[in-house]
Amino acid sequence: MTRVTESQSPAATETWNGTNLAGDIVETGIKKHRSEFQGDLRWWYRYSLDRKMTQAECATDLGVDGGTYSRVMRGEYRNESGQLLPPPAKMLSRIRVLRTQLRALTAEESKNRVMTLTGREIHQVCRKAWNDLQIAFIFGNSHIGKTENLLWFRDENNHGATIYVDLQGVLGVQELYREFARALGISPDVAPMKLQARVLAAIDKSNLILVDEFHNITHSYRKGSSIAMVNALKSIKDRTGCAMVICATDVGRTEIETGHDSKLLNQLWRRGVIKLHLPAALRVADVRAVVRAHKLGFPDAPKASRKDLWKHLREDQPNFEGCDCCERIAYNFGIKHLFSVLKDGKMVAEKEGRALEWQDVLEAQAIYDALSNPKKEV
Repeated sequence: MTRVTESQSPAATETWNGTNLAGDIVETGIKKHRSEFQGDLRWWYRYSLDRKMTQAECATDLGVDGGTYSRVMRGEYRNESGQLLPPPAKMLSRIRVLRTQLRALTAEESKNRVMTLTGREIHQVCRKAWNDLQIAFIFGNSHIGKTENLLWFRDENNHGATIYVDLQGVLGVQELYREFARALGISPDVAPMKLQARVLAAIDKSNLILVDEFHNITHSYRKGSSIAMVNALKSIKDRTGCAMVICATDVGRTEIETGHDSKLLNQLWRRGVIKLHLPAALRVADVRAVVRAHKLGFPDAPKASRKDLWKHLREDQPNFEGCDCCERIAYNFGIKHLFSVLKDGKMVAEKEGRALEWQDVLEAQAIYDALSNPKKEV
C-alpha cells in the first residue's frame, strides 16, 4: 500500500477543492501511461476537480473501485509482475462517453453565447500563444468581457490542458503559487518551497495558462513584491515550457510601461510575442453583435472607408433611438450590464406577448438609473 505523505494529502481548509489526488501527483502518474490514454485522463481529472468530486465519487462514476482508480491516476496500476497496465476499458469508455456528452452540451451552450469582436480577438490570441508556446498579453479596461472570454476559451478548448488562474487579491509570491496550486488541484497549505516544486511538476508544454487580473501584482504595495511575482511567472513559463496568456486592465499596462518598477517589469513585457490592446469601452461592433443576438435592430457597420465608431454611428444614424443608451452602457457600465438590460427589456415584452423593442430596453435602463439615484425625501 502506498504511504500518503503530508505533502500529498488534501488541505483541510474551505478553499481546497475536495479532491483526494493532488494535481502534480496525478500529472506524474498520467505521464507514465501511453500517450493515447493521457488526454482522457487529464480531461477527467480537470472535470472531477471542477465539480469538487472526492476520490470515492470519481471511482463510483467510472465504475471501478477506489483502489483501482487511485492506482490508475497515480500511474501505479500494475500486474503481479510489476508491469504497468492500461486503465480498465470500462473506465476509459466512461470517460470518453462523458467527454462526448460534455462536448455536445458545451456546443449547445455556445449557441446562447455571443461571439463579439473582442471575444474573437481574445480567442485568437489564446490560440496563437498556445500553438507557439509563447507568452501573450491582453490589456483592456474593466467590464469589456476579458474574463468571460478567457473562461469561454478554457471551456471549449481542451479543458484538461487549459488552466485559468485568478490573481485578484494576490500580494506576494507565496500567494501567487497558492493560486496556481488551487487551479492545478494541489493543496495550497504545503510549505512554500515544496509548493513551488509541486506547481512546476503539474505543468508542462501541453498546458496553456490563462493568468487573469495581472494588474493586481504590478502595483503591489509590498516593497519588491511586484518584481518577485513577475519573476515567479517567468520561472513558471521557462521551467515548464507552457504557453501563457497574461490578462490585465490598463492599470497593469501603465505600470509596466511607466511605473516605478517599469525597467524590471519590462523583462517580462519584452517576452510577449503578442500584445493585444483592447479599447477603453465596448466597441460598436461588440454592442451590435449582442443586440442583434437578442433579435433587436441595430444599424449596419459603415463601409470600409469609415471606422465603426460611436461618433460615426451618431453622425450616420441620427434617428437610431438606441444610440444614446448603448453608448452610455458601452462607456459606463460594460457588457454584463448590456446583457442585463436586454434581458429585463425582453421580460417586459414577453409579458405583453410581443417581440422586444427599443422602448423596452430604454425603460429597463431607466429603472437601473432610478435605483442608482433615488429621490431624496423632503
